[in-house]
Amino acid sequence: MNAREQLDAHGVEATPRRLAVLEGLAAFPHAPTAPELLEEVRKTVHLDKVTLYRTLDLLVEAGIVGRHPGGDGLLRYCLVHEETRPFHAHFYCTRCRRMSCLPATSTIPPRPEGLAEGMTAERVEVRFDGICNHCGDAPSSGSDSQSGSTTPARRPDTHGAPRP
Repeated sequence: MNAREQLDAHGVEATPRRLAVLEGLAAFPHAPTAPELLEEVRKTVHLDKVTLYRTLDLLVEAGIVGRHPGGDGLLRYCLVHEETRPFHAHFYCTRCRRMSCLPATSTIPPRPEGLAEGMTAERVEVRFDGICNHCGDAPSSGSDSQSGSTTPARRPDTHGAPRP
């Protein structure tokens, strides 16, 4: 389903900026942050940060886009496809800070034990944190001299699919 069809299917008006945001998301092999997405979308339309965030909020509310926290506190965005509805997990690389969608699962997590009577779970977030196959093959980008911990790389030029 193309971007216009996705918007139509969810009753959202297909404006040039909304189409550009959806097409921009589709261009990424990973779930991008808003600044990454803004850089991509600006290749085709003029868009400021406020408009991007408002558009993302609308698309998340409509169920077309998912918003997921990364291990660094930044939100990532991905397209919601019918095969990933209502649940799919993510892998977050602690070195390169990329988050990738994992293949759709046909199993919805069971109702958690201890959920009080009357409580209804509406959403489940599952994120695996670790080192992706690209970063696992490369030497660490550096150390923090005070703690001795590894400092994550900012952004590699290429990125392979993650392996949990």
